[in-house]
Amino acid sequence: MRKIVGRPNLSVIPDLPLPIHVRSAGYNEAAPGWEELADDKPFVQIFWCVQGTGEFILPDRQVILHPGETFYHLPGELHHHRSIDPVSPWHYYWFTFDGEHAVDFINSYGFGQQPLYGGSCPVELFMELEILVRRQTPFNQRYAIAKAAEIIARMGGNNEHLPAEDLVAAFLIAARENICDPDVTVERIADSLGVHRTTLNKHFKEKMKITPAVHLNMIRLQYALLLLKSTSSSIKEIAELAGFGSAGYFSKVVRKHTGQSPEEYRKK
Repeated sequence: MRKIVGRPNLSVIPDLPLPIHVRSAGYNEAAPGWEELADDKPFVQIFWCVQGTGEFILPDRQVILHPGETFYHLPGELHHHRSIDPVSPWHYYWFTFDGEHAVDFINSYGFGQQPLYGGSCPVELFMELEILVRRQTPFNQRYAIAKAAEIIARMGGNNEHLPAEDLVAAFLIAARENICDPDVTVERIADSLGVHRTTLNKHFKEKMKITPAVHLNMIRLQYALLLLKSTSSSIKEIAELAGFGSAGYFSKVVRKHTGQSPEEYRKK
């Protein structure tokens, strides 16, 4: 099932002088295996996952979207996404906006193009936005910006009171999916989840008996040791694949935890 609501002429930006113009909104229930590949689109598009799992294929990486997570495309980007859950359809709400300041508007929130845990989708806001888009009066166009801004604000999450189990689960997913990125830290993941690092540390230690930082380092090390045993990749390549900043640092971590250098561990 797919629902799309848009202004009368999608390709023409209204004359009303506003910072952005909400262009369209809708809902998609994509069956397992569904895929969309579209040319560069001249608008910002917001996605909010409700059920199932979706994948966004970007030029330099893949982004996985789980229930409660949000993501956005910038103007000019190729839209290539698909439903990857083998059983459950991928359900998501979305809306688009354009205008001279569209990019500045979304960038001003400081989210970055990464999955954000916003929690339960504010379906009522998306439905109100659809109604406003249908009727292009000046008032509705102005009010649509307010609704769009409220949805975007919620994308960042307000998870200080999120159940500990959900917060820990969200961190585990984010850590696993970003294992190869050396720039991903506990603080950065906490920001993407909408919580303070101390809140994440507290709940994680209570549930897992270790800190998030230790867990992040350990899954990187486990992945790297697996690569040492199962591939012929160089030490430098494995360090990069496992998210260690350099081969030197990687070698120090391996020696600390195994008592051997990476080369010795591989040969043993």
